[in-house]
Amino acid sequence: MANNDKFQLYKSAFDLTVYIEECFRNFKRADKYTVGLELRRMVNDLLLKISTFNDLKREEKADFCTDLLKDIDKLQIKMNICQELSVFKSYKSWYHAAEMLFDINAQCEKLKKHFEGSGQNQGGSAPQ
Repeated sequence: MANNDKFQLYKSAFDLTVYIEECFRNFKRADKYTVGLELRRMVNDLLLKISTFNDLKREEKADFCTDLLKDIDKLQIKMNICQELSVFKSYKSWYHAAEMLFDINAQCEKLKKHFEGSGQNQGGSAPQ
């Protein structure tokens, strides 16, 4: 886990996980144990998946990012469903979570591009 402390993608996913947990406390009871629980599970799974990134071989990282982007897309869909069902206490709280997820998506895209091009350039360091 020490390697992840300086890894911006992990930090962003961690922050989103904590934020969703805080929002979860304000979900209506009916939403907590249906879409809310699914949302929590998906965010936690995303964080745990990202935490394994540094354990991968360099040549595996681009494919990992592709899989991660698919998970992010699924999470975006679930968050949009939650917004449509008014699961979040306010639009502002949903919007903040959506911005955080958008940032994670952008970081993952950047990493994917970096590692797709790293087959030709073994030098350089990964973007933060």
